Amino acid sequence: MTRVEVKSLWKSFGKVQALRGLDVTVESGDIVALLGPTGAGKTTLMKCIAGVERPDKGDILFDGESVLDTPPWERNVAMFFQTYALYPHMSVYDNIAYPLRERKMAENEIKDIVQRVAEKLRISHLLGRKEPATLSGGEMQRVALARALVREPRVLLLDEPISNLDAKLREEMRAEFKRLHRELKRTLIYATPDYLEAFAVAEKIALINEGQVIQYDTPINILRKPRNKFVATFVGSPTANILRGVIKLGKENLLLDTGEFQLTLNKTGLRNIDGREVEVAIRPVDVVLEPVSGQNLLRARVVSSEKLGTHTIVTLKVSNVEMKTVVKGIKNYRYGEEVKIGIEGDKPLLFDAASGEVLG
Repeated sequence: MTRVEVKSLWKSFGKVQALRGLDVTVESGDIVALLGPTGAGKTTLMKCIAGVERPDKGDILFDGESVLDTPPWERNVAMFFQTYALYPHMSVYDNIAYPLRERKMAENEIKDIVQRVAEKLRISHLLGRKEPATLSGGEMQRVALARALVREPRVLLLDEPISNLDAKLREEMRAEFKRLHRELKRTLIYATPDYLEAFAVAEKIALINEGQVIQYDTPINILRKPRNKFVATFVGSPTANILRGVIKLGKENLLLDTGEFQLTLNKTGLRNIDGREVEVAIRPVDVVLEPVSGQNLLRARVVSSEKLGTHTIVTLKVSNVEMKTVVKGIKNYRYGEEVKIGIEGDKPLLFDAASGEVLG
């Protein structure tokens, strides 16, 4: 197992600044997700760790030793892409054995390693298959992963490994990666733009945007304690409702005046906030439809409803402000129907309207 430290990494491609002083540390044996939108710098970071790209500035250390001047083939890092790139003229067995033959290993040793890895990935029955093109997408993925694992890499880098699979296979492979990580005891870095994937697989998440780590934390803290508006709106489906307004000091609580309606916020300890313009994030699950009692009871009209089997997403208008809520089960709401909603005052998150940083 290997501890990976990335220190103040900068990388540009012409005028495009891919990494901007990025810092992240992955402890030995951990599984960490790099989460962020397309173009955030996830793949560039992985290529720098693997040695495929050299950073402009900064350092990368394995177990405390810099590997910047170590060529890729000596770092013993396996990088697995979303395109499996199997050799079409080789059998499944030969595809998996290829990296070992490049090392001039004995055939009997190669056979033992290939069989052992194939068993872990549950593809032993595929080893005799002559043409990789006849494999399903999930089978191709496992064969490509086996080819990476036979090298027994110090660090395994997975770059959007399941994006090409259908929904059912993605669900299966998320669980498979967790199982493999427990069994292989390797340091694993997993890049994805899908927050559900990151939450399902990783112990810690580095949320990246525009070449910087915005928040490096556990999944639960990223969800419940976002550092800024970007984090709050990137994680969650549907995304958080954002309301803009001015804070007014009430007798015991804060009031958010949106210009259309007011919300009571159970927030204390915030200084110099009276009259300040803020943005408030309210997760759809915290907008309660047809509440019996509670704070912030408002009237709304239904704009649309999406029935998704286990839940229904309802889009509402409160005055001229649009919001979403999530209701368990399949519910029927008509366009224009008037409903009542409630929002508990301790649920919303406050952000400075100018900087987007969290308040309190």
